[in-house]
Amino acid sequence: MNEMYQQVIEANIKLHTRLASEYNECEPQYRPENIARLNSELHQVIDATSVQRVLDLGCGTGFMIDILRPMVRHITGVDVTQAMLDRIDTTGSTTIELILSDTGSVAVEEDSYDLATAHSFLHHLFDIRPTLQTAYSALKPGGVFYSELDPNYYFWEGIHGLSGQDSMSDLVRREYNSVASRDSEIESEFGVEKDVFNMAEYGKNIAGGFKEEFLSSCLYEAGFSAVRIKYHWFIGQSLFYNSMGLDLETATTQSSQMDFVLRQALPISRGLYKYVGFEAIK
Repeated sequence: MNEMYQQVIEANIKLHTRLASEYNECEPQYRPENIARLNSELHQVIDATSVQRVLDLGCGTGFMIDILRPMVRHITGVDVTQAMLDRIDTTGSTTIELILSDTGSVAVEEDSYDLATAHSFLHHLFDIRPTLQTAYSALKPGGVFYSELDPNYYFWEGIHGLSGQDSMSDLVRREYNSVASRDSEIESEFGVEKDVFNMAEYGKNIAGGFKEEFLSSCLYEAGFSAVRIKYHWFIGQSLFYNSMGLDLETATTQSSQMDFVLRQALPISRGLYKYVGFEAIK
């Protein structure tokens, strides 16, 4: 195994062992608007493909498992940090199988899953290609690999290009500060060294996020027959939910209208989206 690959794994274990007990309360993916959006998207995938068995790569404390459990029969979650796996609720009628392993080397049953997922996870890897290969091998022919909430290179490039002294709106400054000081915040709040945090988020903090061209190339190289790149959470989208006094339905409608316009402007507008994801078909 590549030395850097192993160092990134060890950094993730150290970071997420420390974060595990507070993880569900401090991560923005747990906000109700994100869960509602993801619920809707996953229902579309599952209804279209009759999904029953799911492989969740980088399952963490069970974010995707909790969303998917009412929709499917069996979920296998894989994560490298035992403290995160210990937080997962395995009760209920859905079979929940948990595996402590690196997602790039885990032994999973081939050609047996209808859906593979990787939510806000790929940027925690030094090299995503072994994990993409795991997903491909595990899926049945026609199965779907669904991934999202990983950093969009074009957005992070724009943020990193700013200077702390540049004139910018409060909205942009918040995004800039969240990038410039996040490692210091983690060190202060959780006692995890900056170098460990940055190594654990290698794909974002060191590599600078993912380009859609790179993701597509790696997925096709792994064997997938079709790839659809998806951008989500444009800068300022959270204002609809948190700063305008709107109810959830109205906020969702208005932000969706803005999102529709920005999607029509792709690829010109892709630098305005914080995250990138994909659906890939085996």
